[in-house]
Amino acid sequence: MIIQTHSLTKQYKAGVFALRDVNLAMDEGVYGLLGPNGAGKTTLIGILAGLIQPTVGRATVCGFDTQRQVSEVRKNIGIIPQEYLLYPEFSAYEFLDYMALLSGLDLSRQTIMRLLEEVNLASVAKKKTKSFSGGMKQRLVVAQALAHDPQVLFADEPTSGLDPEERVRFRNMFSDLGLRRTVLLSTHITEDITAVTNRLSILHKGRLIFSGNIPELLDQCRGKVWERTVAREDWATFKDHNLILSFVHEAETHSVIARYSPLSSMVTEGSTPLTPNLEDAYMLLISQHNSEQAE
Repeated sequence: MIIQTHSLTKQYKAGVFALRDVNLAMDEGVYGLLGPNGAGKTTLIGILAGLIQPTVGRATVCGFDTQRQVSEVRKNIGIIPQEYLLYPEFSAYEFLDYMALLSGLDLSRQTIMRLLEEVNLASVAKKKTKSFSGGMKQRLVVAQALAHDPQVLFADEPTSGLDPEERVRFRNMFSDLGLRRTVLLSTHITEDITAVTNRLSILHKGRLIFSGNIPELLDQCRGKVWERTVAREDWATFKDHNLILSFVHEAETHSVIARYSPLSSMVTEGSTPLTPNLEDAYMLLISQHNSEQAE
């Protein structure tokens, strides 16, 4: 396996657990890492990159221990961070050239242009980064992460804040990168996962609550997702008895069309069964986990 974790746990001094007993195995291809903010996704990537020491357990990347063989791990990984800084007066070409030199790499002009081509920025190689859109800046960061041709890419919320067109471009790019690398895509956006992979791990409050194929997760939710039109005056009561997955107000009929899952075994009369999607399954899994912890 390219990435493996064994009973990975991270506890901070205040007693807060960022990760609890996480066991993962990932080979080549794109893998989704889904979870709400604060679930432990960034901590996990930090440990895999050798930036954070786990409290308990161990992890390996490309066969190298992330605690004992950090330099070897970093030779094999590229990181696409959620937050980054660019030099606004540098052109795209100058930025890649300079950042490569800081990392001890001496890239040829041909290599730099190939990297820019790979992220669809070759046509703006001479333009200053201060003129770039958010998506263009993010793609330049991806090119930087690819400069040493890593076997593994960690992408932490890479599409956050991007417009729909850029988000689609990023999804296609990650799918392409996953043909010859291992890509771990960390996000809280379910659409980003379903667009690029069927392999998914879900973190919640530091615990791994699912790891497997998306169809397996959806199968667990069959018969649990329904749609019902609810009169507006009955909406408050309906919400109290059901997990609301999404809803739309119907102004003309003064009603609400709800996509929901019953909190008990009782399905409201007049409901229509629906095929669950990943967002439904994710919300149901989180709700179930929260209920189990509350007991």
